[in-house]
Amino acid sequence: MIKDDQYYKALLTRYLDNECTPEELSEIMNYLSKEESDTLLQSVLRDNIAEGPLSSESIAEKASGRILNELMVTVEVAPVVPFYKRTKYYKVAAAMIAIVVSILYTIGFRQKEQTKIVAQTGYCNRFKNDVAPGSNKATLILGDGSAIDLDNANNGTLTKQGGVEVVKSGDKLSYKTSNSITDEIVYNTIVTPRGGQYQLQLPDGTKVWLNAATKLKFPAAFVGKERHVEIEGEAYFEVAQNISKPFTVGVHNGEVQVLGTNFNIMAYREEAAINTTLLQGSVKFRTATDSSMLRPGQQSQLCNDGKIKINKSADVDAVMAWKNGAINFCNADLKTVMRQLSRWYDVDIDYQNTSFNLHFVGELPRSLSLIEVLKALELTGNLHFGIEGKKIVVLPESK
Repeated sequence: MIKDDQYYKALLTRYLDNECTPEELSEIMNYLSKEESDTLLQSVLRDNIAEGPLSSESIAEKASGRILNELMVTVEVAPVVPFYKRTKYYKVAAAMIAIVVSILYTIGFRQKEQTKIVAQTGYCNRFKNDVAPGSNKATLILGDGSAIDLDNANNGTLTKQGGVEVVKSGDKLSYKTSNSITDEIVYNTIVTPRGGQYQLQLPDGTKVWLNAATKLKFPAAFVGKERHVEIEGEAYFEVAQNISKPFTVGVHNGEVQVLGTNFNIMAYREEAAINTTLLQGSVKFRTATDSSMLRPGQQSQLCNDGKIKINKSADVDAVMAWKNGAINFCNADLKTVMRQLSRWYDVDIDYQNTSFNLHFVGELPRSLSLIEVLKALELTGNLHFGIEGKKIVVLPESK
């Protein structure tokens, strides 16, 4: 059999109708992982979504009933299959849901339930505007208090401090030391705003990826017997090994001690816990009254009561999703999801109904616009959103 566009078009249609055999499902997943499948996929989805009346029932069957089943952006108490074990299916389904969201938005589809919400709340146009995703931007605050806007600064040497050159190259900042480093400790601070992220290489060669709304304080040169930095927010570290000079990361109420390792710290003050997740090597998380050693794949959780809990089988893929270009909903409740969106899209949240008790599982590409993300979440059929300037409005459920 010749496997041309017509063959795969028929197979895609069978896939959307949930009629594929296990062998066909494997074949279609392999095909969809190829870039050349995008055009055909969009054509099939448009045909399936556009045929017949655009009712909420047909959309549920063609989109949420099948695609969201793979993506697992759904309301459920506990997923049957851990999401990180469905990586291949996620990549395909995430691409599909992005296309579906784009198609629905382009053709101006409005569900009957959404119309009811509009009538009840007086929102003539729930999405008054769109909001672009975050980007690489940050501010560097030098020891003398002066600030450099990194996203607008030119490439090259930005400044020199005590024998250390601060160099920008693209979306990365590097500290390059010379043999004439002074013993004076000069602290710098790099700050990413909401809607920003950045990469940094510290003077010892340690690489740091900073998530949105993050502040990292560090010396321009590591002098003395240890390498110490302080963080508020979230960052991923790949620490340069130096047994004679331990590396420590200070967070509010705690500290992480490492020699050479890869780990992620999530220390936003608005979150319920400070999470340290180890990918490689070993680290010790300690407070004034407690401490714990981590092995790869484990996560320490410092809760507000000051106690340290250990998750021995952390979902590392979910933890690292932000660095890998995804927004992860790992059995997250609605307000946790909204906090993620607030930081990445630089928006505030207005809850019109505080009684939501929803949990989401899945991921979406971090490159989507805010409308595309909210439309994908709305496909669960359990809630609705609006956008007003730099604010997400969480609307009451339809009845």
